[in-house]
Amino acid sequence: MKIDNKRAQEEIVGFAMIVIIVSIILIFFLVFSLSDEPVTNSYETESFLQAALAYTSSCEDRNNFLPVQGLIVSCYNEARCDDEKDACVVLNETLKGILEESWQVGSDFPAKGYNLEVFTSEEQILSIEKGNIPGNYKGAQQVLPYSGAQISVLFNVYS
Repeated sequence: MKIDNKRAQEEIVGFAMIVIIVSIILIFFLVFSLSDEPVTNSYETESFLQAALAYTSSCEDRNNFLPVQGLIVSCYNEARCDDEKDACVVLNETLKGILEESWQVGSDFPAKGYNLEVFTSEEQILSIEKGNIPGNYKGAQQVLPYSGAQISVLFNVYS
């Protein structure tokens, strides 16, 4: 009789351990699935950001048209284009044009809004925002190689 009680106790302890392990797994699943601001890097936003940085702008520097990436560095350095336009003005116009043509925003579209920020650890260089900005978004970030400072470009699309 004693041996049967001992086996029954061992089975109950084993069952209790299984219930505890399953409960912990369920709690972790619920915590991660119910987070307030899901952030996902998406192929779509990463590809867009890479293409936008490679886009050739209208700013000419020493008889070469600068890509947006080079224009960002010129804006950070407060440089001017060969035609004496401010690099930051050309950067703002160029990026607004790219965003307007690429991302339709509104309640009838999948994208409800977007924002694009160019910044360093010390200052914000440029910020463009359009539409409604709810909690869910897909984003991409690119750090530009520059010897003077670390310049980051952050792009988020809100749904």
